[in-house]
Amino acid sequence: MSYPVSSSPEPFSDSYQTINNRYRVVKKIIPILFLIFLIQPLFSQSSTEPNPSASEENATAPTEEAPSAEEQIGSTVKKLIGFIRYKKNDKAISIIHVKQFSSQLLKSSGKIADTDRKEFEEAISEFIIHRSFPIAHKYFDKIDINYEKPVIKGDNATLASSIIWNGSERITFSWILNKIDGTWYVTDFLSEGKYASETNRVKSIEPSIKKNGIKQTIALIKREAKN
Repeated sequence: MSYPVSSSPEPFSDSYQTINNRYRVVKKIIPILFLIFLIQPLFSQSSTEPNPSASEENATAPTEEAPSAEEQIGSTVKKLIGFIRYKKNDKAISIIHVKQFSSQLLKSSGKIADTDRKEFEEAISEFIIHRSFPIAHKYFDKIDINYEKPVIKGDNATLASSIIWNGSERITFSWILNKIDGTWYVTDFLSEGKYASETNRVKSIEPSIKKNGIKQTIALIKREAKN
């Protein structure tokens, strides 16, 4: 479940080799980002008794126009990156719909008990928080991300993005979002024509379940999260 960065056999200087390695790692950051998360509400709301003056003020105040779907989608992804940059991992993980992503990872693994699915989601969440977010923070902390206009089809959306690496190299990727219960969540990632869920399912999750079973796979993910 690791993503080793191979080194070139040619004799490079230490500084050039470091840049080369960082470039290769950056291209893998977001697929790594999508390997585990727990479903949580984006914001908690508390109800309070309105006082008469507040109610009267709200009655006369102009109604704000609700943000468009495009604005909501862009805001969702930008919040995710912002929370990662400021190491607010509890908020970052709430923007990723772990249950949806986990279903994609397990879709070809036959019938799995609800309790095992829940433990699988929790294990994926631990991995993202403790392994993926710190890596993403390290490489995205000082890099600006450019966003295109999202492509929306019903409750599904794709937000193409790009970064400029090392001053000239343009790396492109796309965020996959779904509107679930009225809220947009990040549910997958597309890089070089491949979905993160599909790559992780075929290369990591599915082979492990076939070899070790679901419970041992969960244990392995949790162990990797702590390393």
